[in-house]
Amino acid sequence: MKRLWPTLLTLVLLLGMGAYVATQGDLISALAGVSPAQIGLLLVLAFGALVAQAKQFQTALTVSNIEIGTVEATGLTAVNTMANYYLPVRGGTVVRAGYMVSVHGMSVSSYVVLTMVTVVTGLVVATTAGLAATVLLNVDDSGLGVLVPFLGALLLVGAVVGVSFVGSRSITGSSRLSRIVASLTSAAAVWRTNPVAGLRLVMWTVVVLMVQVARLFVAFSSVGADVGVIEMVLIGSLVSMSFVVSITPGNLGIKEGVTALAGALVGVTSGVALLGSLVDRGAALVVTFAVGAVSIGPLIRRASAEGHKADES
Repeated sequence: MKRLWPTLLTLVLLLGMGAYVATQGDLISALAGVSPAQIGLLLVLAFGALVAQAKQFQTALTVSNIEIGTVEATGLTAVNTMANYYLPVRGGTVVRAGYMVSVHGMSVSSYVVLTMVTVVTGLVVATTAGLAATVLLNVDDSGLGVLVPFLGALLLVGAVVGVSFVGSRSITGSSRLSRIVASLTSAAAVWRTNPVAGLRLVMWTVVVLMVQVARLFVAFSSVGADVGVIEMVLIGSLVSMSFVVSITPGNLGIKEGVTALAGALVGVTSGVALLGSLVDRGAALVVTFAVGAVSIGPLIRRASAEGHKADES
């Protein structure tokens, strides 16, 4: 039963949100108005986001002097995201860690550091973009000028402590605290020893965020929401920050709730914002599961082959 609950929760959340939309006649009409061209553009942007995330992962791996191809990284990123819908609390990250350890000989401690650096970079980029959008929109009277950096800092501390705490078991030390400190020190050393890789990681993180914002912009526009580009950057930044939490499978419900609340801040009704978020989610799911379904077989076979080699040696 413990293994089934993430899938059951995913179904319950999807059915719940679907039922809400089904009871709103205006939302059904808006959904029916989504054109084939908009659907096609959403799918292209969803694939672009997947590839950008793969390039981000590739860049982060260079910190540990590990090189993997774009096709392998893209397939692995898709499978990682798929697993997040079946396993609790970002279980796909564990699946990807297992693959990197067995196939590429990456140490668990290095993967922990890589994860920490990637999460921190994503939060810093999203917080900066959200704060810049807040300033440009001149909506500081709503408290966003304080709320955005506060949320970013809070999530940053939580993510760093959480990843360090979980990963400290893989790092030697006399105590849990010393191992956490060692993990933090290793992550901080990345920027000092690999400044070029660090800058490239920031670049790809910005690309990932911007492609996701573009996809969300098209999704909102397709359901009739009149939202400007800067407003969309604010919404997209808050949504990106919410993925750090991911206590539900695939961040289901949390992403949609944050999108609805963020939409309300820029004048979009919660129902329309929810529908736009669901359309965005649908495009991402179609591409992720399609790429993941094609990639999972070759990845499993490669991991199995490497395992046999290790047993023979």
